[in-house]
Parts: sequence; C-alpha cells; structure tokens
Amino acid sequence: MSRGRQAHQEETQAEPLRVGVLLPGETAPAWMQHAIERMVAETDVEITHVVVNEAGGPDDLSDFLAQLTVDEFREYLSSCRYRLQHYPLWAATGVLRQFGPTPEYQRPTSIENIDGVADADQYRCEPVPADGFGNHLPTEVAETVGPNTDVVVRLGFGVLKGEFLEMPTHGVLSFHRGDLESYRGQPGGLWEFLHDEPTAGVTLQRIDDDLDAGEVVVEDEVDISDATTWREVERRQIAVCEAMLAEGVGRLRDPDHEPTTPDSLGTLYTIPSGTDVLRYVGKTAVGHLRSLASGAGASDADPQANRPKWESGGDGENTADAGAPGDTSVAGRSQSSDFVKTRQ
Repeated sequence: MSRGRQAHQEETQAEPLRVGVLLPGETAPAWMQHAIERMVAETDVEITHVVVNEAGGPDDLSDFLAQLTVDEFREYLSSCRYRLQHYPLWAATGVLRQFGPTPEYQRPTSIENIDGVADADQYRCEPVPADGFGNHLPTEVAETVGPNTDVVVRLGFGVLKGEFLEMPTHGVLSFHRGDLESYRGQPGGLWEFLHDEPTAGVTLQRIDDDLDAGEVVVEDEVDISDATTWREVERRQIAVCEAMLAEGVGRLRDPDHEPTTPDSLGTLYTIPSGTDVLRYVGKTAVGHLRSLASGAGASDADPQANRPKWESGGDGENTADAGAPGDTSVAGRSQSSDFVKTRQ
C-alpha cells in the first residue's frame, strides 16, 4: 500500500489538512504568494506552521550590507571572490541581470500579506548545514513542526535533508523546474533554453534524502518552442507552479491517486561556464532584439521596477544556486540552530 493511500485511510476527512510552509525570508516572490493563496482557496487546508529562513537577506543590497557585522562582511566578500573565481562569466551575467527590470512574478511581498499565513504559528531560524551538501532544519523546529502537520511545502531553506522529511503525514513537497528524467539540477529551465528544447518540465515532488529521487505528485510541461529568452522560459514554468501546488495538495487525500517515481534520473546540470555562457549571452541578445522588433516582452516586467533587485536566492526548487556577486545569500555564513517562535 502506498504511503498516500495508507495516510488517507488513517485521516479524518472532515478535518482540514494541516499545512506547514518553509519560506525563504521575511518576503517571498509574488509567485509563491499566489501559489499559497490558491492552495488555501481551492483545497481544504489550514496553514498551521510557517518557518522563515533568517539567513535570507533583505531585497536591497544596501540594506543587507548595512546589517552585516565586520566578520560577515568579510565572508560576503570571500563568497563574491569564490563566485568570480569559479564562475567568472556566469557571475558577470548575474550582475547584469540584477540591474534589469524585475518580473512581476518575482517581485517581493511581505509574508504577512499572504492570505492564510496570519493565523499560523511562525518560527524564525537558520538552516543547519548537512554533511556533504544540503541543509537540516534545527532539531527543535523540526520536532515542533513535523509531527504537527499533515504536509509541509518547501519554498525555502535550500536542499533539505534529514528525518524531518518523514515527519509530516504526507511528507515534504517541493518544486523542481525541469523533467527529472531529462533535466535535473540548476538553473531551472536554462539548459532546455540553451539546447533549443520545444518543452520544459515542471515537477511537484515529495522529496527524500536522495536528490530528485522522491515520489512525483504532479508533473507538467510547458511549450517553450517560441521562447526567446531564459526569462520567458522561467515565466512559463512559474505560471504552472502557481496552479500546481493546489492540485498536488488536493491529490494527497485522493485514494485513487498513486504518486510515481522516475524510471531513471536525467543528467544533473549545474552552473554554466565557458562556451555555454557565451551561448546564453548570444541567444539572450538575439531574443531581446526580436522582442524589441515585435514590441513584445513588455508584459514580463513592471516598467516601474527597472532598478537593482538583490534577491537572497531560491525559486522554490530543492536545489542551491551559486548565484552572482550581488546575491545576499552569503556562502559559508555561519548557521545557527537557535529559533524564535513569533506567533501562537
């Protein structure tokens, strides 16, 4: 008997599903807000626990730098040097992207403005680095949230590992922007764009300790055959994510729904380098020229948002991003196991 079917038989259908949400910081991209609010509106759930990543920096670089101690500022400079040394071309394109217009779906919103979150117990903590790679939740947070939720939605805290993944009744759900049998890793949607693929996958998965090997709850694909930029590929994938969360959570109590596991796992991609970066720059330049010539692309971003956007990383996937020098996620920053509960 599958885990989902067994859980279904043990639950009381009259009671809403208790949902925990892991968020990347005090603000979240607009698409996460839309996905959460759609889940609350369309399914029988109650958000009971919210965990906020305190390591997520503010949206503005100057605010972030102003909050750093001397030692943290040194670590920030060290992380910038590391990225420049190991991903020099990609880091340079990252700086340029930060000064572009912010797409509407990435614009930050305070988590207090997300419908369904206000009445939840809220906790603030930093992830604890796991051996090898990935993160754990601090033990006290994991033992408080896990046993008291039916499902947890991971929208922050990077690659998550550990016993916490087994604590909620239905486990921990996480997005992956890619077809797990073809394109794994990061950045989501980029390699499909570079390889001129006609479609790009989107997956909502019940994650486990093995990267990308968990059960698939919902999967879909989007047409990108006419997408002229990586940003457009991302926009189409994110639009699917906004609707997919409600569908996936709704399936958890469906006794006829059987999650699947990938027959095989595809190539694990990582940050591009060398000629791949040059190919990205070339395709992007051509794509922008085509958009200008056709008058398209204006709807992808708010014209008032043509300003630097220093995001703290994370688009909801269970992957980490090496990022660009402007990212406020400080590589190597010390992680604390302390947490603070702010609402009961």
